[in-house]
Amino acid sequence: MADEASIAALVKNHKERRDAKRLANDRKLREVLSVVPQVSTTLVENVNKDVLDIFTNQHVLESETKELQAQADRFYKQSQGWLALFESFNNSLKELGDMANWATVIESDARETVRALDEMTRTQKNLKALEGS
Repeated sequence: MADEASIAALVKNHKERRDAKRLANDRKLREVLSVVPQVSTTLVENVNKDVLDIFTNQHVLESETKELQAQADRFYKQSQGWLALFESFNNSLKELGDMANWATVIESDARETVRALDEMTRTQKNLKALEGS
């Protein structure tokens, strides 16, 4: 009987420890389950914040890209204007060179004409002098 009593005591002790552990596990499970919504909410908020940051950064990048494209377009148009102005200036210089050359030719022709007229005048004077003598 003593063995039965000690076995019964061991079984009773085992059941008490098992029940105590079960209660402790149930209490811990309830604590964990009560915290899960808060953890989920915190995680979702953090993810949403990161997504919002990414969206905001993307919007800023798109805006800056549009501005950069607009500046590039303005610079292209401005450089095309400078190129046209330079080409016009270059053509004007060529025309001035042509004009200077033309003026030199005209001046040379005018001198030649004056020399020819002087020669004719001298020849006429000489002829008149010869006729008068």
